[in-house]
Amino acid sequence: MKSGNVVVLGRTNAGKSTLVNSLMGKKVSITSPKPQTTRRLISGYWWDENSRIIFWDTPGIFTRAKTNLIKKINLLPKRSLDHADLIIYVIDKTRSRGDEENKIIGIVRQSDKPKIFVVNKIDVRRPDYLHEYLFLKDECNAWIEVSATKGKNLKSLMQAIVEYLPEQEPIFNPYDVGEHPSNLNPKEFIAEIIREKIFLVLRQELPYTANVNVETIEEKDSIFYIKAQILTTDDRYKKMIIGKKGQTIKEIGSMSRKEIELITSKKVYLDLEVVTDRHWSDYLPS
Repeated sequence: MKSGNVVVLGRTNAGKSTLVNSLMGKKVSITSPKPQTTRRLISGYWWDENSRIIFWDTPGIFTRAKTNLIKKINLLPKRSLDHADLIIYVIDKTRSRGDEENKIIGIVRQSDKPKIFVVNKIDVRRPDYLHEYLFLKDECNAWIEVSATKGKNLKSLMQAIVEYLPEQEPIFNPYDVGEHPSNLNPKEFIAEIIREKIFLVLRQELPYTANVNVETIEEKDSIFYIKAQILTTDDRYKKMIIGKKGQTIKEIGSMSRKEIELITSKKVYLDLEVVTDRHWSDYLPS
């Protein structure tokens, strides 16, 4: 049986999370237009009759690691290679190469595992910097151009993934995966959904000061009651997250609730509280 860990690497906003979600056929990683939305290694379990695959979504790299949080996140792409059977390197052809890209290339080159280079965003015609990446063709086992958002050429990509995975014993049993095929438990997954809405609603640097902790999930009379905290590093950020007359936190809560209801097919009551905690990044998994 073809089986193994597929690690997805790339610079910030290359479309890694969108690609993983599209290949999985369901949402396992949050996405937003802002860089560094992903803060941890997130896995998605995919299988059919002949294959067992664990996709690993990884954060991008910030070249200017000014905070302990960013320094911690920057360690994850390289660490992910420890268990890789295959590497997918995602390139955003609409952006010119820079220091972040060169660091990712350096990490990819450290592995002797098979590599598939994926050129993403082929649905966007301009700008086009594909010529800056063509030298990498000689360093990969396959070169595939896709649109993760439009689903273009994903079938060809999946065929290549299966081709280059090793023949070995299955690395997981589908019966053990559960309802949500991810390494995130229900509280962590809901926290990620809320954090995604924070990134979508708030502007500029504010989302990077915030995190989410889901305290309780209870089901009663076919309604999910969820209590969660939005943690932020300063009282002034707390006021901005709440917004004038509570409008901002209300928008975050409404968007989160609608998506959770869509995923669970249940009515949801979501209680959000904003709390100042200057040290929340110290508690993140590394």
